[in-house]
Amino acid sequence: MTAPRMRDAEAQIAYFSDLAVSASAGDPADGKPRDRVEVLSLDDSSPRWLSEKLLDTERPEALVARKRLTEAVAAARAAGDDIRLSYFEPSENLESLAEELGVPADQAPARCIPLGTKAAGRALFQEAGIAVAPGTAECFDLDGLVDGVRALLAGGSGRLVLKLSSTAYGAGLGNAIVDLTDLADLADTAAGGAERLAGLVRDRLAGSQVLDGSLGWEGFRAAIPEAGVLAEELLAGDELRSPSYQGRIRDGAVVTVSTHEQVLGPNGQTYTGSAFPAADAYRSTLIEYGRRVGAALIRRGVAQGDYGVDFVTVRHGEEWQVYGIELNLRATGTMHAFGAVTGLLDALPDDDGVLYGPDGTRRTYLASDSITSPAYRGLMPAGLIDLVRDSPLHWNPAQGRGVVLHMLSALPDYGKFGAVCVGADQAEAAELMSRLRALADDWAAKSSARPTGADGVTVPSGS
Repeated sequence: MTAPRMRDAEAQIAYFSDLAVSASAGDPADGKPRDRVEVLSLDDSSPRWLSEKLLDTERPEALVARKRLTEAVAAARAAGDDIRLSYFEPSENLESLAEELGVPADQAPARCIPLGTKAAGRALFQEAGIAVAPGTAECFDLDGLVDGVRALLAGGSGRLVLKLSSTAYGAGLGNAIVDLTDLADLADTAAGGAERLAGLVRDRLAGSQVLDGSLGWEGFRAAIPEAGVLAEELLAGDELRSPSYQGRIRDGAVVTVSTHEQVLGPNGQTYTGSAFPAADAYRSTLIEYGRRVGAALIRRGVAQGDYGVDFVTVRHGEEWQVYGIELNLRATGTMHAFGAVTGLLDALPDDDGVLYGPDGTRRTYLASDSITSPAYRGLMPAGLIDLVRDSPLHWNPAQGRGVVLHMLSALPDYGKFGAVCVGADQAEAAELMSRLRALADDWAAKSSARPTGADGVTVPSGS
């Protein structure tokens, strides 16, 4: 189910179906993969949740899509198939849809959504014996945030990240960064000075770097009463990394899925991709901590669904310290790349979190959701698919190496696509990513002189 519609939908579905054939040695058990895929799409580019678009009773195309979905479920049930509704995160809308269709849902119940807030994550980490950065309590007005920040300053924490606590803000886009180090010396002043310090903190917070440019400080501040907000110290050391753990709760038990190193934007806060697996130096600790978090979620009534834990690891000399940063009660941004690679390799990570290729040697990958350039705007997914498929970068099933594209529908309008690059080590994966970017840049440069179609979209060769 998509909304808005996929661009070059048939070319995209055929591309992934061909990959599935290659993964099964050309002999899939249930016929051609393309014949088993149907995408329902709506012409709705509004920023509403996908479930709201599907369940909209005022839009005729949504009614048609629900009717088709109901028919498909009925036909599958008559054929004796196992039917499940698969989605991204807890959703009251999709729980209702699953109940209406008479099929099981696959995420935590919607009543558990509050467990995924930034504040709830901090509390759960502390319960599980996982270190957290010095921080404030959750506040619902600016006065409370100012008081909490003053206490952090008194404790010596000056470089801070402000976080809107609600689950509505993901990938770091509900964060803001502020450096108040120069105010720390004022934190121990007497009562009169404390009032002055509060005023200085309030003024300086207004100059915070809000990572979502469309939000700005006024938008950030206006969201506080509903979303809640907290502040945390920006940790420092000889080296910082941002790994993550992905887990799943199934039948009341914790299943470890994977670990990754998160690739963050220049601000060090927003998610743009991932590298699999997390570093050997602390991967076992991530797995242990991730399983502790899963156990705590089960104690709170979560009996199924995906979850992820974001960490910050700080190196001091030769030692790494691991801090819990955020709990995501949903499938995370690593899931599409992980699912693609493990499906194509027909393998899952072992108990140490390591993945192996068809030759029995280790495989790693580098995934990006943000291969972006203004020069890519106007280019079409089908052309990029052909470009990569006809290049040495294309996925090689016999070797278990190569490039797989994803998130292609953003290419024409936003000049953005994603890919996962699989190699024997991170150096090879990074080289594949670099070569892919160079290939796309060259294609965009050559396409810029070509004519455009009636809709203003560049018409490159092969599309």
